[in-house]
Order: sequence, then structure tokens, then C-alpha cells
Amino acid sequence: MVASDKVLKLEQIKKLVSDAKAIYFADLGRIKANDITDLRRKLSSVNAKVKVVKNRITKRAFNEIGLSGIESFLVGPTALILSFDDPLTPAKLIKDYSKKTVGIKIKGAFFENSIYQANQFEFLASLPSRPELIAEFIGSVQQPLNDLVFTLAGLLQQLIVGLEELKEIRSKQNK
Repeated sequence: MVASDKVLKLEQIKKLVSDAKAIYFADLGRIKANDITDLRRKLSSVNAKVKVVKNRITKRAFNEIGLSGIESFLVGPTALILSFDDPLTPAKLIKDYSKKTVGIKIKGAFFENSIYQANQFEFLASLPSRPELIAEFIGSVQQPLNDLVFTLAGLLQQLIVGLEELKEIRSKQNK
């Protein structure tokens, strides 16, 4: 590879890594090309990208950015799965995809300034995503408010019924 090509690839990897909210290191070497294309399509739908990389250039890019500790992931065939939105959605997608396509091997992950080993991937994939957490939070806030509204509506209904009964009693007394 010509030196200028290496510099270009180095800068490209640095840009992708800097923009990513999560990076999953994977070995996709035993997957068919059609399956990789399908995986790329599914990942792009959640604003994630697959980038097959050269390990030496990737190590250098990470070192130049100031991120270390990922060297053990850059052994053998390596693909970076970069998420640019929710860091956990690609993990769920990869986990689901690996159930039907044998051959995806996650080496590790890096996000929120933490390194996760391959054995922690199942845990990451089982965590709720940001939209799920938001929905859960809204539901937990909304339920007490709904209960309060129904309670107040019931009290108001009882007050109206009570006033109607009082009106009937007074109208009978006046006759």
C-alpha cells in the first residue's frame, strides 16, 4: 500500500472513531459476503456502519486520538461496527443477527470511555436502549399522573352526585 493511501485510511479511521458513540470490534471472517451485505443494511438503518480495517493502521489511529486499551481486539481479521446514535442498538441487532447467521465473533467494545471484553457483549446487548429507557421513564411518570386524574375525576363525579341529591332534598322540603 502506498504511504499516501495509508495516511488517507488513517485519517478516515480517526474521523469515524471520533464521530462514533460506540465501537464494536468483530471478526466477520467466517461470514458469507451476502450476509455481511445484509448486516450492513440492517446496521445502516440504525445509523451504524461496518468498516473492515487493517489492524496496524487502526492501532495507530486509536493511539493518535488518545484511546488505548483496545490493542487486544486488533488481532486477526477485524471489522469495526461503529454506532453514531444509540450505542446499544447495534449490539442488540448484532446479537439477533448472530442467532441466524453463525460466524460473527465479537472481540470487544468501546463506548462511554469504557472498554468491554467479548464476554461482556451479551450483557451489553441485553441492556435497554435509549428509546426503551425513555419510554419506560415516561410510563413511570405518566402512571401516577393518570391515577391522580382518575381519582380527581371520581371525586368530582361524587361531588356532582352529592349536589344533585342535596338539590332534590331541598326541592322536596320546599314543596
